[in-house]
Amino acid sequence: MLNNILIKGNSADDVWLQWINLMKSNISEEKSRDGDVASEVINAMSVIEDPTRCIMLNQVRKMPIRYAVGEMLWYLSRNRKLKEIQKYSSGWDRMSDDGINVNSNYGYCIHDKFGFDQWEYVKNLLKENNETRQAVIHIKEPSNTKSKDVNCTVCLQFFIRDEKLYLTVYMRSNDMWMGFPYDVFQFAALQVLMSMELEVGIGTYTHISASLHLYKRDYEKMLEKEQING
Repeated sequence: MLNNILIKGNSADDVWLQWINLMKSNISEEKSRDGDVASEVINAMSVIEDPTRCIMLNQVRKMPIRYAVGEMLWYLSRNRKLKEIQKYSSGWDRMSDDGINVNSNYGYCIHDKFGFDQWEYVKNLLKENNETRQAVIHIKEPSNTKSKDVNCTVCLQFFIRDEKLYLTVYMRSNDMWMGFPYDVFQFAALQVLMSMELEVGIGTYTHISASLHLYKRDYEKMLEKEQING
């Protein structure tokens, strides 16, 4: 296990490839609820210098754009119905407790779940005081109820400094293969959207993963792709 590491890059590709190379050189298999883990980094900090470059295009882990856009549309719709994201993937089926709703839909969490629109609240805070440190959108709520439908994201914090919008995202858990590429894409896109609504520049995107991990099944898949691509 690795601990307390910072990786910087200009794009999501730059950062992801650095993490993967680090993990490949530190394989230490462990058991977990979702399968054997090949490598894990505790307190992993990723900094992307240009958040507009948030779509991964590398040959090892090229993102399916159809699904990435579909997931974004589902979030923007704020519709937590499982059947809506099933138009693009069945991967969310295992997240729903009742087979009908997915309460961890980020759009629902940001705009509706807590009884007020956190997006508008945070935007107004930033308009009123561009030095505020209170522009936080909460995603995961405290709960003692056992559930499969638990957000991996804890919160998003926006800052305006030097007329640029910065975003820091804190994740309790992050799957390097399936989660990280899409999480970075979705949240960096929200950073750009907020910057447009506030009419300010774009600062860096910071992604803090309390546990950044690579499952053994995906590690083996990655090795196969690397062999094919030479």
